[in-house]
Amino acid sequence: MFKTTLQRGSLTPLMSSIRGTAKGVKILNPSADLLPYKGEPVTNKPVKVALETGKSYSWCSCGLSKVQPFCDGTHRKDGLTDVRPVKFQVEKSGEYYLCNCKQTATRPICDRSHKEVSGAPKDLHATQFVMFGDNSPVYDGVARKLGYKPKNEGFQ
Repeated sequence: MFKTTLQRGSLTPLMSSIRGTAKGVKILNPSADLLPYKGEPVTNKPVKVALETGKSYSWCSCGLSKVQPFCDGTHRKDGLTDVRPVKFQVEKSGEYYLCNCKQTATRPICDRSHKEVSGAPKDLHATQFVMFGDNSPVYDGVARKLGYKPKNEGFQ
């Protein structure tokens, strides 16, 4: 599945690709496109954007940018993410649907992966109780000092 094309007279790969490629889009930083991480879904719909030939764009692949679908540098904050923006150019000026669920295999163009993204919040199944074991007397003391009352083998 990993495909490498060698440039004639050279031992360096011209292009390495694991993902599908979007037609009419030239990726300027292939290493960012090959990262296996997928960002946080912003919406489950693509964004229609007018793009021009010759201009370079940075598509947010982490999902944390405030200027979606483009990158604003939020990914640079320590501890947030290892994902980098995908820098690209289009071969023909026009309107393009850029992915906003961040799950596309043809970054940055939408491939309708948003149809498979759950709309449920990530904390939907998080517990509402604080659980502890019998061997945690420190936590037990702190919880009592904070006013929590033991109930059902946990504090509420």
